[in-house]
Amino acid sequence: MSKVAIIGYGNVGYHLANKIASKRHEVTIFSRSRPEDYILSLEQLDPSAFDFILLTVPDDKVKEISDSIDVSDAVVLHTSGSKPISELSKHKKHGVVYPLQTFSRNKEIDFGTLPIFVEGSDEGEKDIFTFVRTFSDDVSLLTSSNRSKLHLAAVFACNFSNHMFHISEVLLGELDMKFQDILPLVEETFKKAVELNPSNAQTGPAMREDAETIKTHLDMLRDVHTRNMYKIITESIQNHR
Repeated sequence: MSKVAIIGYGNVGYHLANKIASKRHEVTIFSRSRPEDYILSLEQLDPSAFDFILLTVPDDKVKEISDSIDVSDAVVLHTSGSKPISELSKHKKHGVVYPLQTFSRNKEIDFGTLPIFVEGSDEGEKDIFTFVRTFSDDVSLLTSSNRSKLHLAAVFACNFSNHMFHISEVLLGELDMKFQDILPLVEETFKKAVELNPSNAQTGPAMREDAETIKTHLDMLRDVHTRNMYKIITESIQNHR
């Protein structure tokens, strides 16, 4: 059993804290905002009291918070997909634990199917692998540069696709319909992407170069940003055929 400090209690921190604690590690949560009574303030952190210190904070705060922590024998980790391991270079033992998943507070995560990518300093990598394998069966080594590329791919596949769903939800709302009303279409689209690969599954007016339908759609879009996005995505589909 390890003593683990988790700094930050957003979506990622919440799920990791619960999972790590379920594997009989002793977890203590720290935060600058302290939204709950059981969360300690960051000023109360004694690094020497922990085996691992896990930073689940916004990407642009990783280095700032890392630099504010006193050096100790603890392994200091961040969970960012875009920030390099060098953000933690103040600490002799440091590394990255990047769970490739989208986290929401009220949506349970299946860690059994969740790949986790790790990277560590020479002094900390073995300890990191041993620790992460206590709560995940899918652990792989990935360098900072490659993790950044993976994160970019994930943004397109997850964040951007969800934004498309949001736009669809807004348009459906104008018809007094819900996003769930097109769920069969969304599910079949995903199945085709998995079975055929996305490069072979593309359909629609852009793929067919149906100029008349494309013009009709553009005329219907009142929001200039959405209209421009439709144009850009249409051109991108046609350029990638």
